[in-house]
Amino acid sequence: MASYKDLMNSLAKDTNLRQLTDDEVIKLRKTLLRAFQDLVDCCNKHNLRVMLGGGSALGAVRHKGFIPWDDDMDLNMPREDFETLKEVFDKELGDKYILSSPNYKNNAKARFPMILVKDTIFTEIGQSPEDELSKIKIDIFLIDNVPDNVIHRYLKGFWCTCLMFMASYEATYENRHNQIFKDYMCKTEEGRAEYNRRIKLGKLFSFYNFQKWVNLIDLAFQHNKLTKLVSIPSGRKHYFGEIRPRETFLPVSQGVFEGLKVNLPGNLHDYLTNLYGSDYMTLPPEEKRERHFIVDLKFQKDE
Repeated sequence: MASYKDLMNSLAKDTNLRQLTDDEVIKLRKTLLRAFQDLVDCCNKHNLRVMLGGGSALGAVRHKGFIPWDDDMDLNMPREDFETLKEVFDKELGDKYILSSPNYKNNAKARFPMILVKDTIFTEIGQSPEDELSKIKIDIFLIDNVPDNVIHRYLKGFWCTCLMFMASYEATYENRHNQIFKDYMCKTEEGRAEYNRRIKLGKLFSFYNFQKWVNLIDLAFQHNKLTKLVSIPSGRKHYFGEIRPRETFLPVSQGVFEGLKVNLPGNLHDYLTNLYGSDYMTLPPEEKRERHFIVDLKFQKDE
């Protein structure tokens, strides 16, 4: 059975979702880079570590910038540094941006933190324009300590995986009245079967709303002791799949992204191999290229 993400990408082949113009892609990337540089300036001021991650780290290595078909930025950050960022964010960046994060003041609806650009709209399938997260955004994936004890590690990872599973299905159930999302999912028999399965299972877990689920997940990810191993539990490969030696991330290495000097994971080859395989420098076939499912996009008035 294809993964949910693979299924969504396969359904996108004959979709009428919003296609960005070349001018919109340029404006979107400029907005993202400006937000990224503002965040880096804040982090440097307060001695906080932040690095490119995921597709942005891959783009820095393979393209020296954005992956050609990509339209977002991914960052990695140690949790202890992010806790400090939360304390200084409003004073340093609150005039331009919103910090959305689980267990933070605005009760986020995502399992990982995001930097949202004010006065913009970036609406994806499953969102409405009124949704706070329906903005141009940078994703931040937190680096968490992993228990050194094998049994503790397994139990913690298993619990985190279960919580992620339940939250994902509840989110679909909570979003069951979104006709655009339903129509998109039900274009094929496989998509319809997956949608119905997620609705049925999601109903079982609807005793908590999605905000409550992501707050629980965020707490489950945390481990306060300094350990040899770390993970990005909210990442593409989830808790167990993201476990690496601490040295994979820290200390950071240096690279270039769209002409900017940037921080990258310390052992970049190990990091990218774990996420994308040893052939990460090879361009994937078009049908395997990840994309977002954009419904609407609007920039700030001065763009």
